[in-house]
Amino acid sequence: MRRLGALFASLELIGLGAWIGGMLVLGGMVAPAVFGKLGPDSGGEIMSGVFRQFNGAFVYACIVLSIVGFLGKFFLNRLPGKARWIEATMLAVMTLVGLYVGAIMGPRMQELREIRMKDPSNGTAIAEFDRDHHLSVQLFSVNLFLGVAALALNGREISLRGK
Repeated sequence: MRRLGALFASLELIGLGAWIGGMLVLGGMVAPAVFGKLGPDSGGEIMSGVFRQFNGAFVYACIVLSIVGFLGKFFLNRLPGKARWIEATMLAVMTLVGLYVGAIMGPRMQELREIRMKDPSNGTAIAEFDRDHHLSVQLFSVNLFLGVAALALNGREISLRGK
């Protein structure tokens, strides 16, 4: 049972690590480089496609790995205390935010972006896109913060298990 519990804990760490690592690479390196080289129009087009891919199948796979890993760990490595419930809450919020951004916000922002490109004078589309973009950056930051905190809780658990 101990090995199975370790397998599930590893699945969660792989899911969280890929998700958080992807956010750091895209937000911290790729987006600034693309926008810096290509400007807002061409860079926006490219990054829109990149984020659609990231917030689609990639994040969904990370969510599945993280949740399956957490649930397996939850039932096999029963640790008392609030830390497990805090981690569960963080994963739940991350999942809901990830699904919202990928399934609802992403398509809406793509639609607004296309309207904006066809009619650059459409002030309503520009304002809605800017508002949604600002919200997506905030949600991205929330998931990044929660993901790092969940990884820290896992690191704490691993170190306590080793004692």
